[in-house]
Amino acid sequence: MGGLISNVAEDLADLISMPRRILLLTLLEDGPKDIQEIARLAPHIPLSIIVYDLEQLRARGIVTKRSNRYLITDRGIELLGRIPKGLEDAWRGLSAFNRVLNVISLRPVWTYLYYINPLILLSMSTPVVLLSLIMAWLTNVKLLLIFPYMGMAVPWYISPISIITYGVLDYAISYRLKPMVIHLREISNIMVSLIPIAVSLSIVSLLYYFMVHLTEQILIPIYIISYLAPVLSLVMLSTLTALDTGVLFEHIAIIYLAVLYVPSSILYLTIVNL
Repeated sequence: MGGLISNVAEDLADLISMPRRILLLTLLEDGPKDIQEIARLAPHIPLSIIVYDLEQLRARGIVTKRSNRYLITDRGIELLGRIPKGLEDAWRGLSAFNRVLNVISLRPVWTYLYYINPLILLSMSTPVVLLSLIMAWLTNVKLLLIFPYMGMAVPWYISPISIITYGVLDYAISYRLKPMVIHLREISNIMVSLIPIAVSLSIVSLLYYFMVHLTEQILIPIYIISYLAPVLSLVMLSTLTALDTGVLFEHIAIIYLAVLYVPSSILYLTIVNL
């Protein structure tokens, strides 16, 4: 009996920490639905995340599946009944927030990367990253952790060191969130998430090389876009890690921002102002 109560409390805490799963359960409470119906009723949630969440709930006996339609179980109905009703406004706010977040971050696009063979992702992303590093080396542009840097205050080998540091930190975070790390999957996640940073590094390298032919009015917006690329990389990495670990995307994104983006920004601004 004590174990059952403990499991209910654990499942309840898990649901409250992932409001989108509460939304999926409320949709199933109205009757069995297939994936297409659920996706139509929850357009702000990427299809792959819907499938992932439903299968997680199914593994815990909260929903079941019959003839390609998902149904809520008695256990799921019991859990919904225990959730405070005051959270309904929060769900609606979260839905609106997720719609905006999905548009800005392109998160629904990145979820599909999770279902591509890791070897394919690795073979596609590695040449892009290597080419950007070569271009940066030829034009004397460096990668300062996750930001392009054109000054002379740091040596050329800071770029490969930055790539290695990025990978090690991501691997440590993933291992902390989920000790059973699939090495090939994790390496492919790291490399594919580096593509926006690599593209921005290539853009800055080309601009630095042809700077004499460009006006300041043209340079400023391109630099802004280039320096926002690390945010896109971290969103991509957060999406893939969230699908890999089952941890809420927003929580992982905050971790990556705190561990990678904020320290990189401080280091970059410090060196630039030397």
